[in-house]
Amino acid sequence: MLKSTRKIFDTAKECFFLHGYSATSIAMISRYSGVSRVTIHKQFSSKEVLFRATLENYLLEKDTEIQEYTNKTGLFWNDTYEFLARRCTEVFDNIPNAMIKSDLILAGHSHCHDLLEHNRIKTRHAIQTRLQRATKDGQLCLKKIGLDCETLATNIQLLAEGIMLSSSAADPNQVVKTTLHVYEVSCTV
Repeated sequence: MLKSTRKIFDTAKECFFLHGYSATSIAMISRYSGVSRVTIHKQFSSKEVLFRATLENYLLEKDTEIQEYTNKTGLFWNDTYEFLARRCTEVFDNIPNAMIKSDLILAGHSHCHDLLEHNRIKTRHAIQTRLQRATKDGQLCLKKIGLDCETLATNIQLLAEGIMLSSSAADPNQVVKTTLHVYEVSCTV
């Protein structure tokens, strides 16, 4: 990746997260990055294209976490909580307020729906793979709750995403941890 492209991505992410999608402009990213608007426009034809590329780049960087989680051999519930906390909260930790968070979520749905859906599928598949292994190893039993691995993986992924996207004042990490604990108790062998 070109040095200027890396600088544009880093600055764009920072601007989007600090100011929101609506308030961020190519001019702002140019000013903060020190890369000319002409150079930015040569690589990205619009703010929408830059936003999408920035999100896609971020998600690609995070893909190593999926592989690491899938390969872990520890306790399913502990590993899953850590995985979801890193994947879900890290994105939103640097967003200063709920309005900016809502603006970014709306922009993500408008301009990057396919990228986000692909990311959800990869996350669900990783959780499902770990659930299958944990069930096989006797770490948990799904018969008590009447769900198969695919359905529970979907529930866990949707639950974590919904909590993280919520603008509630509650600590999202704690809510995810508590909810996963309820699943854990329900699936105890």
